[in-house]
Amino acid sequence: MVGPDSALRRLTRDVGKLLQPYGFDGSEATWVRVAPGGVASVRRTRIVRTWTDGHQILRFGLGLAATPTAWWEFATWRNTTLGLPPTPLEQAIGPGLIDERALPADLTDPWSLRVDPTRAGNPALQADVDTIRADLPRRVHAYARRALRLLEPDGYLHELLADSNPTLGTREAIVVLLADHGPTAQLDEAIAALHTALAELDESTYAEEVIDYVRRRAALV
Repeated sequence: MVGPDSALRRLTRDVGKLLQPYGFDGSEATWVRVAPGGVASVRRTRIVRTWTDGHQILRFGLGLAATPTAWWEFATWRNTTLGLPPTPLEQAIGPGLIDERALPADLTDPWSLRVDPTRAGNPALQADVDTIRADLPRRVHAYARRALRLLEPDGYLHELLADSNPTLGTREAIVVLLADHGPTAQLDEAIAALHTALAELDESTYAEEVIDYVRRRAALV
């Protein structure tokens, strides 16, 4: 019998092993796959520790992210204009607009790992360890496939376009990703919406810079 922290480390290693067939690699609690469409990642979430009747409970789950190549290239351009070094693709993050929240609740509810108060030293409750380990293959599969689907052609873009109440960040990502389709009426509409949103925040200068980047990129398609 091992303590809850040791059990957590073993379960985390199990996640990494299950992600290997999907092409993900990493250490600690984040695993990355660089794919033709960008970079996908699966991570173990932050651990939340609570106590009930003096006994510790660890709660944690999985998270996912995807960064399309077009967004990484835009972020690289933006960093260059700010005098910042480029970020390697395997370390890319953003736009950060789509994650695991679209998955069913039974795939996103955190796991609970309790201690066994009936045993000396309060080891991890074996029943909880067994339950989590049995659930890992199904959950890892769902997260890996979800992250990789977002990197399929226009996978990320289509989900952004389906947003009926887009934020400023969503509008910015839409124009960046639409630019890969070349000059289109849809891109013009998206640019106009972004320009209006940024102008309302007195960010017209930044808007012109982004729009110039997007139009130059679209012209190359």
